[in-house]
Amino acid sequence: MPPPIYKLIAAMEAPGFNWPTCPQANSSAARFEKYEDCPSGWQAVGNSESDRPGLGQERNICRISSDRLSLPVVLKNSGLGGHHEDGSRQLQIEIDGKVVAATIQTAGNDRGHSLGNSPTYYTIPRPMRGKPWFIEYDDANGVRQKSWFNLNMP
Repeated sequence: MPPPIYKLIAAMEAPGFNWPTCPQANSSAARFEKYEDCPSGWQAVGNSESDRPGLGQERNICRISSDRLSLPVVLKNSGLGGHHEDGSRQLQIEIDGKVVAATIQTAGNDRGHSLGNSPTYYTIPRPMRGKPWFIEYDDANGVRQKSWFNLNMP
């Protein structure tokens, strides 16, 4: 007999499926958030967004203007990849004790040309959640909680 979670996952594919909830705990249906939050001060943007976030693109990148950068950022190797055709440079930076691949680029028009006194941005890949599903519920004290889980089957 398969475990109950396998039955639930299989039922999710049926038309009209509704996630079971618990009215006593005021629980929500399961929700999905693919990416972790960006570091404090960074903005989640899509891969090809300029200064207009929210145009229906997947927000898979974290971006911050160089003049707003307040986290300790350490250039680990500024020679990685050199300059690209679009004027960007690949480098590694340290954010909150972790070394991550980053790109630094000056904003430009749609043809990749710099727009004079345009801002410079750092971008990093937005981390994916190991447990992207969650439910929200009220605990015994009435405090709203969020519980994260993964539905990947072995």
